[in-house]
Amino acid sequence: MQTPRSAARLVLGLCLAAARTGASELHETSPLYTRVAAPVVIPAEVTGHGLFVSVFINGQGPFRMMVDTGCTCSMITPEVAAAVEARGIDPAADGGVQAVNGFGDVIAMPRVMLDSITVGGVQFEGVTAGVIPLEIQSKIDNRELDGLLGFTLFSDLYFALDYPGQALVLSTEWPRNLPPVRAELVVRENSDVPFVRATVQGQPFGVMIDTGASDRLHLPPAAGQALQWKVEPRPGMLIAVAGETARERVGRLSGDLELGAVVQHEPVVDLSDGPANLGNGFLRGFCLVFHEADDRLWLCSAKEGPVPSPPERTVGLSLLSDPAGWRVAGIIPSSPAEEAGVHKDDLVTGIEGQPARTWTRDRMQAWLDTHESLAVRVETASVGRDLTLRVWALVP
Repeated sequence: MQTPRSAARLVLGLCLAAARTGASELHETSPLYTRVAAPVVIPAEVTGHGLFVSVFINGQGPFRMMVDTGCTCSMITPEVAAAVEARGIDPAADGGVQAVNGFGDVIAMPRVMLDSITVGGVQFEGVTAGVIPLEIQSKIDNRELDGLLGFTLFSDLYFALDYPGQALVLSTEWPRNLPPVRAELVVRENSDVPFVRATVQGQPFGVMIDTGASDRLHLPPAAGQALQWKVEPRPGMLIAVAGETARERVGRLSGDLELGAVVQHEPVVDLSDGPANLGNGFLRGFCLVFHEADDRLWLCSAKEGPVPSPPERTVGLSLLSDPAGWRVAGIIPSSPAEEAGVHKDDLVTGIEGQPARTWTRDRMQAWLDTHESLAVRVETASVGRDLTLRVWALVP
């Protein structure tokens, strides 16, 4: 059974998502009841690494949660489980359900039964959820993340993730006032997460639609060996999964990625373990409409033409938030940061003459996309250095 995957890249010069988590062998994770009186449009916070909404659980909240179609079931942190007095599920009676992260490694994940999850005017009752720490996600985002809303939560509804409109739309019928449909795709569920058929250089691939992943197109290394590259894969960013980190490789393919009628020329591809997927780097230009009863996904957009595939620009720093700024979690080999002598565990306290803690990741990425250098103050053992790091096209 395939393992759901949600990836986070801990880098400066990236698109970030929540850390990669997933659950397999989790059956009957849809809510017992879904109550919705009318179509509901819920304002969402859209960042470079996900779509977040305000949620109430067991009448308590609000909690900040990300909509993650790459998760089989919904997830909450231990702190939220305690705050809402969630009822635990006995592992012995439950058959010893296991959780699997995006690298395929087993992790501890107890389950609880939630009386209700309320999103806007929609109430989901009798929801089975996993309990898992999300500290690293909060350190990536520099904001508290209380949980993930998994794909099966919305199984009774049309649900639309409208990235350009910054909204989550829930309805029992086709949502109104959406952009034109660009592609209609058949969904094949695998471990209760959505897979669709894509072609890369004319070769068919089953790819997960994973709104919890930062990737544009992610492929396992074995799949990449059979493809033609315009820019050969090279060491790239650190990625985080539940309990682990690892380094991916990134390159640019020749030819096209085709998703129904939607095309991307010469896509940038991330290579690491886990199933093939399309993440927010590709999806965030669309309004995605899912309907599990029809096994369909529609990609809607007011824009026509190919999906852009811009260069991967970075200074080479993988970062996690720290009370004093951003802590260096790793360095991309041969990057400007490595050339400047920045090391793992150094602390970035200033960016462009301002306190580093005031810079969000989206602001960092916007700067890197439009400038040729980045001024930072880096401290090693309380000794500070002012550096000007060249912005580098890791993948032109």
